[in-house]
Amino acid sequence: MNLSLEIKKIRKLNNLTQKDFADKLFVTRQAVTRWEAGETTPTIETLKAIIDAFNIDANALFDSTSVCQSCGRQLENLDDIGTNADRTANNDYCNPCITDGVLYPANSLDEWVDLCIEYMDDKSSEAKEQFKEHLKSLKRWNNA
Repeated sequence: MNLSLEIKKIRKLNNLTQKDFADKLFVTRQAVTRWEAGETTPTIETLKAIIDAFNIDANALFDSTSVCQSCGRQLENLDDIGTNADRTANNDYCNPCITDGVLYPANSLDEWVDLCIEYMDDKSSEAKEQFKEHLKSLKRWNNA
Protein backbone atom coordinates (compact mmCIF):
# COMPACT_ATOMS: atom_id res chain seq x y z
CA MET A 1 0.00 0.00 0.00
CA ASN A 2 1.28 3.47 -0.73
CA LEU A 3 -0.53 5.30 2.02
CA SER A 4 1.36 8.55 1.49
CA LEU A 5 0.10 8.85 -2.10
CA GLU A 6 -3.46 7.96 -1.08
CA ILE A 7 -3.51 10.62 1.64
CA LYS A 8 -2.21 13.24 -0.77
CA LYS A 9 -4.79 12.17 -3.37
CA ILE A 10 -7.65 12.50 -0.85
CA ARG A 11 -6.43 15.96 0.16
CA LYS A 12 -6.10 17.15 -3.43
CA LEU A 13 -9.46 15.69 -4.52
CA ASN A 14 -11.01 17.81 -1.78
CA ASN A 15 -9.10 20.92 -2.92
CA LEU A 16 -7.47 21.38 0.48
CA THR A 17 -4.10 22.76 1.42
CA GLN A 18 -2.06 20.71 3.84
CA LYS A 19 -3.04 23.16 6.58
CA ASP A 20 -6.77 22.89 5.79
CA PHE A 21 -6.51 19.09 5.69
CA ALA A 22 -4.65 19.11 9.02
CA ASP A 23 -7.22 21.42 10.61
CA LYS A 24 -10.04 19.09 9.60
CA LEU A 25 -8.24 16.20 11.33
CA PHE A 26 -7.02 18.17 14.37
CA VAL A 27 -3.36 17.52 13.55
CA THR A 28 -0.50 19.79 12.52
CA ARG A 29 0.34 20.75 8.97
CA GLN A 30 3.77 19.24 9.60
CA ALA A 31 2.15 15.87 10.34
CA VAL A 32 0.38 15.96 6.97
CA THR A 33 3.62 16.93 5.25
CA ARG A 34 5.41 13.95 6.83
CA TRP A 35 2.58 11.56 5.91
CA GLU A 36 2.59 12.69 2.29
CA ALA A 37 6.38 12.40 2.13
CA GLY A 38 6.17 8.87 3.51
CA GLU A 39 8.29 9.81 6.52
CA THR A 40 5.63 8.82 9.05
CA THR A 41 2.18 7.25 9.02
CA PRO A 42 -0.97 8.35 10.80
CA THR A 43 -2.31 6.46 13.77
CA ILE A 44 -5.10 3.97 13.15
CA GLU A 45 -7.44 6.45 14.86
CA THR A 46 -6.37 9.22 12.47
CA LEU A 47 -6.86 6.94 9.47
CA LYS A 48 -10.40 6.29 10.73
CA ALA A 49 -10.89 10.06 11.08
CA ILE A 50 -9.76 10.56 7.45
CA ILE A 51 -12.25 7.92 6.30
CA ASP A 52 -15.06 9.55 8.27
CA ALA A 53 -14.19 13.17 7.47
CA PHE A 54 -13.94 12.60 3.74
CA ASN A 55 -16.58 9.88 3.45
CA ILE A 56 -14.29 7.44 1.64
CA ASP A 57 -14.23 3.68 1.48
CA ALA A 58 -11.47 2.36 3.74
CA ASN A 59 -10.39 0.04 0.92
CA ALA A 60 -9.29 3.11 -1.02
CA LEU A 61 -6.32 3.33 1.35
CA PHE A 62 -5.15 -0.18 0.57
CA ASP A 63 -3.42 -1.84 -2.32
CA SER A 64 -5.17 -5.14 -3.01
CA THR A 65 -1.78 -6.83 -3.24
CA SER A 66 -0.58 -5.76 0.22
CA VAL A 67 0.26 -8.68 2.45
CA CYS A 68 1.72 -9.01 5.92
CA GLN A 69 5.47 -9.38 5.64
CA SER A 70 5.48 -11.96 8.43
CA CYS A 71 2.55 -14.34 7.86
CA GLY A 72 1.41 -13.51 4.32
CA ARG A 73 -2.12 -12.49 5.34
CA GLN A 74 -3.77 -10.06 2.93
CA LEU A 75 -4.09 -6.54 4.37
CA GLU A 76 -7.56 -5.47 3.30
CA ASN A 77 -8.82 -3.03 5.92
CA LEU A 78 -7.77 -0.93 8.90
CA ASP A 79 -8.41 -3.71 11.38
CA ASP A 80 -5.81 -5.83 9.57
CA ILE A 81 -3.01 -3.28 9.95
CA GLY A 82 -0.47 -3.67 12.75
CA THR A 83 0.67 -0.79 14.94
CA ASN A 84 4.04 0.65 15.89
CA ALA A 85 4.95 1.53 19.48
CA ASP A 86 3.63 5.08 18.93
CA ARG A 87 0.28 3.68 17.64
CA THR A 88 1.01 4.69 14.04
CA ALA A 89 -0.01 2.23 11.36
CA ASN A 90 2.60 -0.36 10.41
CA ASN A 91 1.99 -0.96 6.72
CA ASP A 92 4.22 -4.02 6.54
CA TYR A 93 2.65 -6.25 9.16
CA CYS A 94 -0.82 -7.33 10.19
CA ASN A 95 -2.35 -7.12 13.58
CA PRO A 96 -1.64 -9.54 15.41
CA CYS A 97 1.84 -10.06 13.86
CA ILE A 98 2.81 -6.64 15.23
CA THR A 99 0.94 -4.77 17.93
CA ASP A 100 2.24 -1.60 19.58
CA GLY A 101 5.62 -2.19 18.00
CA VAL A 102 6.04 -5.73 19.28
CA LEU A 103 6.51 -8.33 16.56
CA TYR A 104 4.95 -11.68 17.42
CA PRO A 105 7.83 -13.78 18.69
CA ALA A 106 9.21 -16.66 16.69
CA ASN A 107 12.75 -17.94 17.03
CA SER A 108 12.95 -19.36 13.52
CA LEU A 109 11.12 -19.72 10.24
CA ASP A 110 10.37 -23.36 11.06
CA GLU A 111 8.81 -22.36 14.39
CA TRP A 112 6.71 -19.73 12.59
CA VAL A 113 5.54 -22.26 9.98
CA ASP A 114 4.52 -24.65 12.77
CA LEU A 115 2.55 -21.87 14.48
CA CYS A 116 0.79 -20.73 11.29
CA ILE A 117 0.02 -24.15 9.83
CA GLU A 118 -2.39 -24.76 12.70
CA TYR A 119 -4.70 -22.12 11.18
CA MET A 120 -4.61 -23.57 7.67
CA ASP A 121 -7.13 -26.00 6.21
CA ASP A 122 -4.45 -28.11 4.52
CA LYS A 123 -1.86 -29.25 7.07
CA SER A 124 -0.08 -31.72 4.79
CA SER A 125 3.71 -31.77 4.56
CA GLU A 126 3.44 -30.50 0.97
CA ALA A 127 1.29 -27.54 2.05
CA LYS A 128 3.72 -26.86 4.86
CA GLU A 129 6.68 -26.75 2.46
CA GLN A 130 4.82 -24.50 0.00
CA PHE A 131 3.90 -22.15 2.83
CA LYS A 132 7.51 -22.09 4.04
CA GLU A 133 8.75 -21.19 0.55
CA HIS A 134 6.16 -18.43 0.32
CA LEU A 135 7.23 -17.00 3.69
CA LYS A 136 10.84 -16.81 2.50
CA SER A 137 9.71 -14.17 0.00
CA LEU A 138 8.43 -11.92 2.81
CA LYS A 139 10.48 -9.18 4.47
CA ARG A 140 10.65 -10.86 7.90
CA TRP A 141 11.88 -14.19 6.55
CA ASN A 142 13.71 -13.45 3.30
CA ASN A 143 17.09 -14.15 4.91
CA ALA A 144 15.95 -17.36 6.60
